[in-house]
Amino acid sequence: MFTRIDTVFLQVIDFGKAIEWYSTVLGFPVRWRDDQGGYAALEIGETPLTLVRSEKVIPSSHMPFNFYVSDIVEAHQHLAGHKVKAGPIQDDGTVKWFEFEDPDGNKLGVCHFKE
Repeated sequence: MFTRIDTVFLQVIDFGKAIEWYSTVLGFPVRWRDDQGGYAALEIGETPLTLVRSEKVIPSSHMPFNFYVSDIVEAHQHLAGHKVKAGPIQDDGTVKWFEFEDPDGNKLGVCHFKE
């Protein structure tokens, strides 16, 4: 019955700044944007990330999803080069991961494992 996740929604306060940050820092092109409605879908593989303008953002105590990368060290260094607040790379022997925050304080994750 269910075939895929259509999109993942993430609330942001400064809609324009968030679109710019996700496009510039993370490199996600805008699929479509509705400034009046306050929605913007960003291309990230099969499942887009949809930014939603909100009056207030209450970041989760746990990251709601991970971005998969082929080179986690390169991703960590890329974010550090953009002065993004990121935690250290963790390694449990199977999966490597780290957490970082967007400008609204949303906790996001990056992971890598052998596919």
